[in-house]
Amino acid sequence: MNRKNKVASVLFRGALALFVSGPALFAVAGPAHADLVAHTAPVRDIVISQDGHRALTTGFDDLVILWDLDNNEPKLEFVGHEAAVNAAAFLDDGRIASVGDDGTLRIWDTETAKPLLNIQAHTKKTVSVAVSPDGRFIATGAWDRLAKVWDAQTGDAVRGFDGHRASINVVAFTGDGKHVLSGGYGGYVWLWPVDPEGGEARLIASTGFPVNDMAVSGDGKILVVGAADGKVRTFSLPDGKELHEYSGHEGAVLAVAVNRDGGVIASGATDGYLLLWDGGDRPKERLPVEYYRAVWSIAFTPDAEAVYAAGVDSVARGWTVATGEPVGGETTPFQPIDRVDAALKNSDDIVERGSFHFRKCAVCHSLSDDGRHRAGPTLEGIFGRKVGTHPGYDYSPALTNSDIVWTPETLSRLFEIGPDVMLPGTKMPLQKLPKKADRDALVEFLKAKTQGGSE
Repeated sequence: MNRKNKVASVLFRGALALFVSGPALFAVAGPAHADLVAHTAPVRDIVISQDGHRALTTGFDDLVILWDLDNNEPKLEFVGHEAAVNAAAFLDDGRIASVGDDGTLRIWDTETAKPLLNIQAHTKKTVSVAVSPDGRFIATGAWDRLAKVWDAQTGDAVRGFDGHRASINVVAFTGDGKHVLSGGYGGYVWLWPVDPEGGEARLIASTGFPVNDMAVSGDGKILVVGAADGKVRTFSLPDGKELHEYSGHEGAVLAVAVNRDGGVIASGATDGYLLLWDGGDRPKERLPVEYYRAVWSIAFTPDAEAVYAAGVDSVARGWTVATGEPVGGETTPFQPIDRVDAALKNSDDIVERGSFHFRKCAVCHSLSDDGRHRAGPTLEGIFGRKVGTHPGYDYSPALTNSDIVWTPETLSRLFEIGPDVMLPGTKMPLQKLPKKADRDALVEFLKAKTQGGSE
């Protein structure tokens, strides 16, 4: 049955903007909302504290934000990551941990928002962080194919695991905190001891498709795995026996969450749906919520009466588990965004072809200066501007120390060889356009759409 017809009674339709900027960012949330509205770029992760009174969100705007969930207000911003922040976690002593595209693990004081530790944990994007149940250890996973454990107090490395042969997407601790689970693009989940003398690592689960997310039930007995084939699978811990397979998504599953006893599972995917499932011996789909676009992160409140989800916009939204209705009775509207028709890729108009290639750039950059930066600076007036000089944007040293001036030639070169080669150390995502015709089209689009776009 077509998903859109199946869920007609619980649709929360609307259009979605990649970004909500300027004063409207805070104007959309009123007293009836329980949504978390403060980021200026897509929200990458959401975590809820064990007491249910606080939350953390991370985003493509390089920020970690601490929230008071009792009144849904942002309390502190943690500024320091030099690229998108992918994940965060609460420690049990008033501190938090965060990891980002800059490869760092950072520990923060939640009273002052000051950094306490800044560890260059990995050589590539660090995408997942977890804290052991006793708060002694922090685990990280990254696209350098490594998973590591750190002492939560000193930041010293405890051990590393290099058994993955593809990028790692997620790490988690077992319920007793003695082992780490790590999963990634290879389609495997490994179980390995925190103590280097604690035994051998072993393969505990295999999906045959990239593992994008995992969650361990509060009682430590159930492992939930979301994979790129659109399925959610559950495994028993510690033996790794596969229990159930949940099929309902029409796209890759990017996020999963589970309540304490494994009785309620949530999953989000590229199909734009947040699905709630009954777990246990007779699993079934409880209800779907149409989230409109990809869901990147999910978190239950401790009582599992509400679930929060975040994805490709700047808001984390709350939904009641029992009904799928927005927490507080009303949800923050998804804002409109211009869709890019795939047919434009082959348009006879070079500017239209360029608009197709700009669609990925639009995640981080606006075309006009609205006074508020996204994950990257505005491109208004880019031609003739020295790299790393737009006022008000916190550039990485790789850009502030560069003598390059943006011209059609240098922009084309950027996408020919890649930002990592042209500007070593940049926090720009790695994107290339190998074909000169595609680069030319992108440049013509930027010349047409950015003010001051002439050479």
